[in-house]
Amino acid sequence: MINRIPLERITAAAETVLSQGREDGRDMAFAIVDEAGGLIYGIRDSDTATRVLTHAIRKAYTSATMRRDTITFRDEDKERDKVLADWGDPDLTHLVGGAVLQSNGEWWGGVGVGGNSTERDEELAILAREILLTPSAD
Repeated sequence: MINRIPLERITAAAETVLSQGREDGRDMAFAIVDEAGGLIYGIRDSDTATRVLTHAIRKAYTSATMRRDTITFRDEDKERDKVLADWGDPDLTHLVGGAVLQSNGEWWGGVGVGGNSTERDEELAILAREILLTPSAD
């Protein structure tokens, strides 16, 4: 993943999420994992609780390994009357704020954010995905 998305774009996405959180008066966390769920990058505001970063990582992991945004994963499980335990993976989450990273049919991984409201976490994850997947106009 680090070979597919330049570090400058990763840090730009992270800074956007954290600064948007500051504007909202919220301490945020941001994480990216590769297509296998391995952590590539994680950061949190200095006053953010460690658990918020842990959840951001789990959101990114869930999006990458389940190949869907966490809100979609949650809603599909609800429709099928499934619970997280049915999947046998303790790192999966139904928390909203994870977005899958896919480009040209290739699964690149996932991004996760946490620390804000459910709706805002979702918005910021989608914003981060846009930044991560949009090549710069150099």
